[in-house]
Formats: sequence, structure tokens, C-alpha cells
Amino acid sequence: MNNTQRALFLGALVSASSIHAQTIHFTNGDSLEADVVRQTELTLTISHAILGRQTLDKAQISNLSAINLVNTLIVTEGDEGIALDEAYAAEKDIITAKQAFYTARQNLSDIEASLVGAVEPELSLITEQQVIAVSTLAEAESKLTESVDNYNAATDKVSMAKDVFYANAGVDDAKAGAEHAVVGVGVAQQGILTAENNVGLAENAAVGMPKQDAKANIKLAEQEVDIAEDQLGLAEESLETANMTLIDAENQLLVAKGEHVKDGFMGTGWFRGWDSSVELGLNGASGTTENLTFRTAFNTRYEDDHHRWDFKSFYLFDSANKLATENRVNASLVKDWFFKDTRWFAFAGVTYDWDDFKDWDHRLQVSAGPGYQFIKTKEWEFSARSGLTGIFEFDKTQYDSAGVPRLDGEGHIVEEHTQNLEAMIGADLTWHISAKQRFSASNYFYPSITNGGEFRNVATIDWIHDIGWFEGLALKFGIRDEYDTSESIPNEFKYNFSLLWGF
Repeated sequence: MNNTQRALFLGALVSASSIHAQTIHFTNGDSLEADVVRQTELTLTISHAILGRQTLDKAQISNLSAINLVNTLIVTEGDEGIALDEAYAAEKDIITAKQAFYTARQNLSDIEASLVGAVEPELSLITEQQVIAVSTLAEAESKLTESVDNYNAATDKVSMAKDVFYANAGVDDAKAGAEHAVVGVGVAQQGILTAENNVGLAENAAVGMPKQDAKANIKLAEQEVDIAEDQLGLAEESLETANMTLIDAENQLLVAKGEHVKDGFMGTGWFRGWDSSVELGLNGASGTTENLTFRTAFNTRYEDDHHRWDFKSFYLFDSANKLATENRVNASLVKDWFFKDTRWFAFAGVTYDWDDFKDWDHRLQVSAGPGYQFIKTKEWEFSARSGLTGIFEFDKTQYDSAGVPRLDGEGHIVEEHTQNLEAMIGADLTWHISAKQRFSASNYFYPSITNGGEFRNVATIDWIHDIGWFEGLALKFGIRDEYDTSESIPNEFKYNFSLLWGF
């Protein structure tokens, strides 16, 4: 929509929403002559020469039925009404800014005309006035441009608010259709139970009946089962269609709000509705030494009113002079169960590690316990967890008291499978800095129960900044530090820069 079209639209909006002044009587006995601008289900907005723009409760107007509201613009409560108010104010600001601009331009024109034939000392005075007039004109032009920009933004918000209103209505209709389809499935399932029961009754009644009649009755009852199963199939198809319609309606709502539609990996539908991302980081150097660092990751997360799934994984490879110095896989899955009307939740999680350069080859962790959601807003999320963790390490190198690997009778390093029980306490923090930036941090402490005095601590920090020129693309900086007193090299600190693609 260009500026001319916007002006015509707003002009039509204002002209359509303003009618001739009408007399408004209030329940307290007062009365007022004002133009009726717009109305909602509960309010009436008027424009008065002295009082300006006012929004009144319809319940306070005693002659509401006598007021002509036939051509009065009807808007919904909420965002649409707010957007229309902003559009109206922006239109008035444009008029005021135009008047100031025309006045400043005429003033400068008059001053420039007076320069013709002027002599000192009047010439110096007029020149100073010219400088001031040029500055005033520039300021007026800037305010006019700002007013037009505000007006364009306001009309965009009006359009968006209308789209969101209709999209919300579509979501409500789709939810009603899905609920109706669920009822249909329930009815069909009950029909199958009834039909199967009828088969049993027919078989029981067959005793003492002529064989031909008994077979006919049983066959009829079995046909009723077939019909009921067909009806269940149709009901389930209707439910699937209704759910797809609901998904489409929710996507339309996201589009109306200007938000990203989560339609899965590259639009294939895989991980539809999940918040997923793939990361890739690569560093290298060649010269007197050759170094290569490669890191990739896949993360996905899903949350609704009942539960939350959170899956994280990464692969890291590092080498120096063509010799591997790091080769590791990490994958974790956490499931949260939410309880109604409380911030408490329960969780269970599993983590798998494979590492070429640890004392163990494979490690499996299983955790469970309660959690508490302290804060959950659009800007901040903060939760804490505690519980128990069982940790299983496979082929772990055993050391003597001097810290030297133990050897068996044949000179081989002794490796054993170990099991330990740990306590766990930790917290997760997410800060949505803006629409393009988010920051997250977590820290989990694992004191050993089976081996007193030993502990692990895992801390992570991530900062993500979306790249505006490609949807879903972002830069990520991450830090991960793990301290484990049971390892020969207890501290492991890693940081990385990655290119992230979210879908």
C-alpha cells in the first residue's frame, strides 16, 4: 500500500467513523453535543471540540437507543481498537505537521523576498532571520516526515489487528471442529462396543433356535460391527482433517502476527510445531602447524500445557598436525510433566556421552526429580531442578593411589564398568533480549553419593543473534565447562562460534 492509498484509506476511515454532532444524555443528568467516532460492544468513542477524543461506557449513556449508530464504525475490544486510536492520532499529527511546514515555508519565502533591495543594518537582521527560518523549515519538514512514518506504521497496525482478529476467529472455529470430531470418534467407538455386544447376545440367543435363524442373527450383528468400524474410520479421518485445519489456522494466526511459522524441517513437516535448530562450526589453520576444529549440533524443543520435551546433541572433533585431540558425541533428552495450577513440575532425563579422550569410552546418565518454574514471561524464563542421577561409565581406566593407570598381569591397562549415584541440583535461565537476540545459561552440580567428596559441575552459556537477511539463520556463541573430580584431567572448558539455522 503506497502513501496515496494509505491516505485514502485513513481518510475514508475517519470520514466513515465521524458523523454529525449528536446529543448524548448521561445517566447522571448531564448532556453533551459531540461527534460519534466509533463503537465497540461496550464503549462509545466521541470527539468534542473542547474535551477532544473521549471513550465512554455505553452503560453511562441514558439515550443510547436514540443515538444514530447506523454508520458508526464497529471495532473489537483490544488491539484493533488501540490501533484505530493510534491511526486517528497519527492523522491529526500529520495535519498539524503540514500546517507548521506550510507556515515555515511561507515565512522563509517572505524573508527571502524582503532581502531584495535591503541595505545595512536591515540586511544583517534579515539574514539572521533567514538562517532561523531555514532551520525552522527543516525542523518542520522532519516532523512532517516523522508524522507520515507514524501514520504508515499505525495503518499497518490496523491492518495487522484486523488480520489477527479474523485469524483468531479461524482458530476458534477450528478448535470447535476438532472438539466435535473428538466427540464423533467417541460416539463411533461406543457404537463398536454396542455392536460387539450385540454379536455376543446373538450368539447366546442362538441356543435353542433353528440353526438358519441363529446364523442370520449372528451375521446381522457382525455386519453391524463392520458398519460401526467403518464409521469409526470415517470419524478418525474427520478428526485428522480437523487437526490439520487447526494447524493451518494456527499458522495463519502466526502469519497475521508477523511471526515465524514452524512448518518443520525445510517445510517437510518433520518436527512440525517444535522449536528446532541445526548448528555448524568450522575453524582451520595451515602453515607451520595444521589445526582443524569441527562442531555440529542438533537441538529441538516442544512445549504445551501438559509437558515439555527438550533434546540437545553435539559432535566435536579437534585435531593438531593431523592428530586428533578431541572426538566426542553428546546427546541428552529431558521430559517435563506439568501440574495444573502450580509452578511445580516433574522431570526425567537421559544423557549419553562417547569420548575418545576421557578415562571412559561411553557414559550414560539417568536423572529424575522435581522442578519449579520461578519465572516464565515473554522476556524471562527461570527454573530450577533437583533430584538423583545414576551414572554408568563403561571401560573406565583405573588408577592407583599415585595417579598411574593400573596394569593387569599381562601389562594391559585395567578398565572396568562403574556405577555411581549422584545428587543433582541446578537451574536454567533464558533472557529474550529482543526479537533477534536471546541469552541462556545453566549450571548443574552433581555431588557423588557413592563416592564421598567427589563431584561434577556442568555449566553452559549460549548467546544467539538472528541474521535479518535470511529467515532462521543466526550466529551463536557458546561456552561449556565440565569439572569432574573423578577424571585424570578434571576440568574441560570449551567455547565455540557457530552458524545456526532454526526451523
